Amino acid sequence: MSALDLSFEVFPPKEGTSPDFEAGVRGLTAIGQTVSVTYGASGSGRDRSEIAIEALSATQDASKIAAHLTATGQSRERVLDLVSNWKDRGVRKVVALRGDTPPAGLDEFACAAELTEAISRIGGLDISVACYPEGHPKSPSPQAEMDHLKRKIDAGASRAITQFFFDPDMYLRFRDRCVAAGITAPIVPGILPVASLNVLHRFADRCGASVPAWLDARFSGLEDATDDRRALSIATCVSLAERLAAHGVSHIHLYTLNRFRDALTVARALGHTPEPTVQTSPKTEEAA
Repeated sequence: MSALDLSFEVFPPKEGTSPDFEAGVRGLTAIGQTVSVTYGASGSGRDRSEIAIEALSATQDASKIAAHLTATGQSRERVLDLVSNWKDRGVRKVVALRGDTPPAGLDEFACAAELTEAISRIGGLDISVACYPEGHPKSPSPQAEMDHLKRKIDAGASRAITQFFFDPDMYLRFRDRCVAAGITAPIVPGILPVASLNVLHRFADRCGASVPAWLDARFSGLEDATDDRRALSIATCVSLAERLAAHGVSHIHLYTLNRFRDALTVARALGHTPEPTVQTSPKTEEAA
């Protein structure tokens, strides 16, 4: 099996950037297609994201950095000015999302499809959007959600990245439904390492994803066994990626949780040899 294409998602540290964070991202860009930086829901969270993107675009290959951007909570003018600024800095990839903040009474984009269409009109940008194999918690119906995904793709998105999941068959059924709906863009599987069962269930409750009983059983009792939990998390990610690859998947998106060392180990197991090897502080990764 040839090495899978990999992209990675990271979140900005509290100070917006740091030497460990920048070194970790540099290691990921050396072996992956893209490292995307999440965007805070509002206020200081957005500030940290923007600081991180500006720092990364100034110190490394900006063409491999993708900036998350949310439609809600700020004006259309402000959003488009931000995208244009990033483009001037060499950042040519955007992940267009609706966002979780309620409308703030501004002249906002109503949804991710509108945001995608507006970014597409700027030109010269590669746009990814989100999709939800198990359904978005706020979606009125599976058909309405599929229609909205097609609208985002038709608006100019190059691919859709899934919410995390642990059942490859469920992903494959969703991919088939996308094809039947006329969606030809790649549906990139998103894989989440298990940092802890508590964290996993919190994420799953927030986004409507399911945690299978076998996964609970696999990680039960390992909350204080850091090394064992890390090793098992890596093995679980690799196994899921390999099962997907056996069904024609060529690109995996890894939600790293800023655990750079673990992400590099997953990449190595999937056929990528990182060079140079990035040394990150285990203490920093645990704090993340």
